[in-house]
Amino acid sequence: MRRATLHRVELSDDPALSPVRVLLEEHLALPSTTWSSGGPGAVARFARGADEPAQRGPNSVVTARGGLRVVLPDDTISVAYETPSDRDPMRWHHGVAFCVPDEAARRSGRRTVTELGPDDGALRPPDLSGVLFDLGLGLPTVDVLVRTADPDTLAVLRAACGSDPHAEGVLERLTAGGRRADGGSPGPAAPQIVVLTAAGRMEIAAAGAGTRLSLRPARIGAAHSPALPVPDGWTPVLRLHPAHPAAEPDGRPVPFDPERDAAFAAVRSEHGDPVLGVVVADVVDAVRAMRGPETLRLADDPATRAVVAVTLRRLAFTDGTSGTLAAWRGQYGPSPELVDLDAE
Repeated sequence: MRRATLHRVELSDDPALSPVRVLLEEHLALPSTTWSSGGPGAVARFARGADEPAQRGPNSVVTARGGLRVVLPDDTISVAYETPSDRDPMRWHHGVAFCVPDEAARRSGRRTVTELGPDDGALRPPDLSGVLFDLGLGLPTVDVLVRTADPDTLAVLRAACGSDPHAEGVLERLTAGGRRADGGSPGPAAPQIVVLTAAGRMEIAAAGAGTRLSLRPARIGAAHSPALPVPDGWTPVLRLHPAHPAAEPDGRPVPFDPERDAAFAAVRSEHGDPVLGVVVADVVDAVRAMRGPETLRLADDPATRAVVAVTLRRLAFTDGTSGTLAAWRGQYGPSPELVDLDAE
């Protein structure tokens, strides 16, 4: 079983001052932080530019391209994590997962396209007239919906009600928009995306610049990555992704930023697994003392191996290469169980 700091929403006498809520509000105010919501196989991502107009409300942020309203249950815990990428040997992902007990995470799990009616919870007033449809993906912890007021799009969605979204071409037909396949007049407008979890809602009004819905039908129903140090019996329902020291949200590399690195180190210290924090410090000390991996006995579970792999990649930026670092990286190279596929 994974250990965790287990910061909970209700630990403070004033719930607004709990470590989880303070972290949430700090990052809702930061344009550099991105967000993801959903489950394996269907992940919505919300990002905003530094100069992009945004409206802030209690536990919410909304732009013209989408938005987020967070309603954390009282028993929510925060779990900071780092996982290596399998696309680039110098890249990694980091974030904080907001987790709730497995039972509290459960959603409707509909398995056919279903009309739900007007969206009285829309983040923007003009969208209150839109009609919601559940895509019927059958995800146990997230409802992936689409919303539209466009008559042509409504007709397409209503015609699909009762159908299996996994049948050939159904998902593409229900989420796409633009010109018709025959090159004639424009087809129905693409519907907006609404993702509901136990942590609230995320909306995508216009995809682009890091805001999008990623669908991987083959992963629907899978468990979250074992490299995430989430305690047994808990499910991630929302994640925040602070500014990365070596990459932009779209994956473009940037010169290593020590301030960004230190900022996430502080988050990891407060919201991460304290045992993994010790592992990070021990590995850094060993590499800097020119001691090889054989000199340190470490646990062999995926979360430990993942944080070691990330620590070694970070050291390549901060300390440069060495024979010792190469030996460590040879032993802690990427492997499938260390990769968070929903972050790639």
